[in-house]
Amino acid sequence: MMFSSILFAWLAAAQADTAHEALDTVVESSRQLVPAKQVERTAPNYPRQELRKGNQAWVHVAYCVDESGATQNVTVLDSVGSPRFGKAAVDTVRRWRFEPALIDGKPSWQSRNQTFITFAIEQGNTGASKKFAREFRRMGDLIDQEKLEEADELFRRVYETYDLSLYELAKLWAQRVRYEGKRGDMYKLDMALHRATASDGEWIDHKSYVRFLKLRVQVEVNLGQYHAARRAFTKLTKAAGEDAEEVLALQPTIDKLRDMIDSDNILKISAEVRSRGECNNCNDSWHFTPVRSDFSFTNIAGNLESVEMRCDHKRFESAVSDLVEWHIPEGWGTCNVQVYGEPGTTFDVLMLPPS
Repeated sequence: MMFSSILFAWLAAAQADTAHEALDTVVESSRQLVPAKQVERTAPNYPRQELRKGNQAWVHVAYCVDESGATQNVTVLDSVGSPRFGKAAVDTVRRWRFEPALIDGKPSWQSRNQTFITFAIEQGNTGASKKFAREFRRMGDLIDQEKLEEADELFRRVYETYDLSLYELAKLWAQRVRYEGKRGDMYKLDMALHRATASDGEWIDHKSYVRFLKLRVQVEVNLGQYHAARRAFTKLTKAAGEDAEEVLALQPTIDKLRDMIDSDNILKISAEVRSRGECNNCNDSWHFTPVRSDFSFTNIAGNLESVEMRCDHKRFESAVSDLVEWHIPEGWGTCNVQVYGEPGTTFDVLMLPPS
């Protein structure tokens, strides 16, 4: 198989997702914050075996930048494709170097960094193969007929054995959205939606992207992923426009969500550790971004191993204790919280009001 050229696309969330809130500019407060600045950036090495097969993939990576500007705690948040792609992405980010973040002129950790790395082969054709299109239509027919077990078997065979382009991967996960919608598993539906809309919908049509973003907001509100829901709504507004029907339909939900977060009521989220078996190099975990500074875990049924908080200016890791209140100091900034444990473990998260 001959390839004209290899296209590497890697997007640093140190300038996008990571520091888009508190670190984009100098914060007007008692402390002056300057975000880390990348000074050394290497392209990922395309795994040779995957290149020969024509396989493509993307990997969503999280990492910290320490006081010296080196990357630390590099982990895979999500990925599609062979495990080799995940390893190549992690190895790449570990080689990156930064000018460290500064707080009042002093070097500081910057821990809430993410990047989206794609491995793509430029062939001058972004469409699907006839073989894939045939199986895609068959999968849709099985879902329509509610033959979900057969649809699942076909999905896994195509996903695991076919040489798929990024366009085909997005189409496949779009079909998975329909499948999970039939099954009613909100966790897996949310994962399918994120994978179908990966890289801001770069590989799906605009109409589907807008429709999936609207569904993402609804699903994430249902799951208690309030920060994620608001971010999805922002993406939806940008993609569809402020006066779009989808945006106007969701505005009352977003307004109600804002009032709920600002209220004096305790917010309760039901959580479950899910196996990340469908994500290569990912750990079994449950994650969220708190919309309040104080929260606790309770009603733990199973085994929770540890909790990790990656904040704008701090990284913290500890064992999980029932009914212990956690407080995020204001100086830490926004935090992403990852709870690790045995798959199937359920628990509640109580987000406490400021009072």
